Amino acid sequence: MTAPQRIKFVCDSACDLPAAWRARWHISVIPVFVNFGDESFPDDGVSLTHEEFYRRMAQTKQPPTTSAPSTGVAADVLREALSEADHVIAFTISPTVSSTHNAVRLAAQQVSAERITVYDSGTMSMATGWQIAAACEARERGADLAGILAAVAQARARADVWAIPGSLEYLRRGGRVSRIVSSVGTLLQIKPIISVKEGVLDSKQRARTMRKAMELVAETIRRRAPLEGLAILHTNAPDLAEQMRSLLAEVAPSDPERTLILNVAAAIGVHFGPGSVGAAILSAAQP
Repeated sequence: MTAPQRIKFVCDSACDLPAAWRARWHISVIPVFVNFGDESFPDDGVSLTHEEFYRRMAQTKQPPTTSAPSTGVAADVLREALSEADHVIAFTISPTVSSTHNAVRLAAQQVSAERITVYDSGTMSMATGWQIAAACEARERGADLAGILAAVAQARARADVWAIPGSLEYLRRGGRVSRIVSSVGTLLQIKPIISVKEGVLDSKQRARTMRKAMELVAETIRRRAPLEGLAILHTNAPDLAEQMRSLLAEVAPSDPERTLILNVAAAIGVHFGPGSVGAAILSAAQP
């Protein structure tokens, strides 16, 4: 009898998968890099903690930037993962919002193209994380590579993310505002609600205040209930996260382990700045 294929998962650090989940499922991480002037830190939560990142962000005159991992860094992670597996699936956030996907794709070609699947999640943050969780759960059920990828595709269709920037200044600094300026009108007078789905960055929804924007997001999510997963996302703004959690309490998954509150990766915080809030969901599968 042929032994089952050993499959291991890798993700980039902007996927926001909780550290406990990464440890549980033995998921390797390819770090995006955060740069303060000439200093560069892997976004691993250790070299630069979230608290230190936001402290430095508030104090620096020169705004931080992000850079994709080098092909060499990505290749090292993939090579190590392959040493323990027959096949690796590497998840990345959408190339719409990061060049990380391309770096990982090039690294996979160098290491072993036939044994590595580089998967574009089409989205960002925990909307990618929910897809990774679906892959891990499918593996636990004994699914083969094709079965795991089918489970991921189903989760991808049901995963969504919304983010409300505390200030548009950080998006402007990072060059992201130009992508949405035509749909948001006068930037300083509104709160755009930004989503990324199937590689499309959208900001058609907007509100005059943060509270109103949060209520719009909550209303949209309530229409997607029931939920299998809910992640409240924030950038060093626990009070806003708690407000969002309260707005969504009635539709939170019954399993408390599937409701998360996450201070998002620095690689995302660079572009949204402190005081931002959002949510990433996994809608329940249709019977």
